[in-house]
Amino acid sequence: MDFSQLMGRASGHAEARIIQTAVELTIFDALEAADLDTAAVAQNLKLDEQATELLLNALSALGLLEKRGRSFSLTGVSRRHLLRRSPQYVGGMISFDAMLWHDWEKLPEAIRTGLPTRPPNMYQSDARETAVFINAMDSLVKARGDAEILATVLDWSKVESILDVGSGPATYPIALCENFSQLRATIVDLPGTLEITDRFVRGANLSARIELIAGDYRIDPITGSYDAVFLSNIIHGENYGCNTTLMRKLAANLKPGGRLIVKDHILDDSRSQPHVGAIFSLLMLLTTDGGRCYSFTEIESWMRQAGMDRIEHIALPAPMTSSLVIGWK
Repeated sequence: MDFSQLMGRASGHAEARIIQTAVELTIFDALEAADLDTAAVAQNLKLDEQATELLLNALSALGLLEKRGRSFSLTGVSRRHLLRRSPQYVGGMISFDAMLWHDWEKLPEAIRTGLPTRPPNMYQSDARETAVFINAMDSLVKARGDAEILATVLDWSKVESILDVGSGPATYPIALCENFSQLRATIVDLPGTLEITDRFVRGANLSARIELIAGDYRIDPITGSYDAVFLSNIIHGENYGCNTTLMRKLAANLKPGGRLIVKDHILDDSRSQPHVGAIFSLLMLLTTDGGRCYSFTEIESWMRQAGMDRIEHIALPAPMTSSLVIGWK
């Protein structure tokens, strides 16, 4: 790493805040129909004109707008990922990152104490935060194409039943049910989350094939027997002991020959690579009770203790930053 790279990373918060602010102020949506100059953008969005000029210029510098003379227009990436009407809109995730701004501000405190800087309740105490969090998960998966990738990298043709634990917006089971007509899904998640999940399921016209069960997977019994159990971005929110217990618990819900599928940031044994997972572990320090990203070796040990006899690590293609660990019963 050279000096310029160092300083670019050290000041990355500025670029992040510029993009978060542009999403919050709907700058990109204002430019959807036509190129506009600063005065028109400011007037349409009721913003200060001089301040808007600075923001638009900065977005142009970041490659998210194109400036020709006095007019600004969308680029390919902003039209694809930053327009609310786009199927690949990622603004939900950007808004979630903005919500965590003050938590990152308290990182020194968390490093000193080892404790989270917000209640580690998966954003359940405030309905607005719950909605931001769940919509962010849906936004990211759809923008990146995660569900379509999952549908192709694994063989689902003989899977008739899947349990999705902590599914959030149900983006994965919805996509799988849409692609595989024989599949039925059961979702276990917290009550506040399921109020939002239900809207996604009903919107996809899949209420007859996706069952929603309110519960806390850490403490509540989970009934039923399934061909596959799926945990996407769950284990990083839990501590080592909880994950050990959870794997044993969910193995009991698998039919013989069934698969326990974990999708997460899977680290190597150094726990410093891939870098996305190492950095994400600090967010878990801030927001969970002992969660972090785990290595394949650690996950493999949980699965073997749970009775899995074949365990596989499958890399996922870019732009995904996670991978799969699969254990067979």
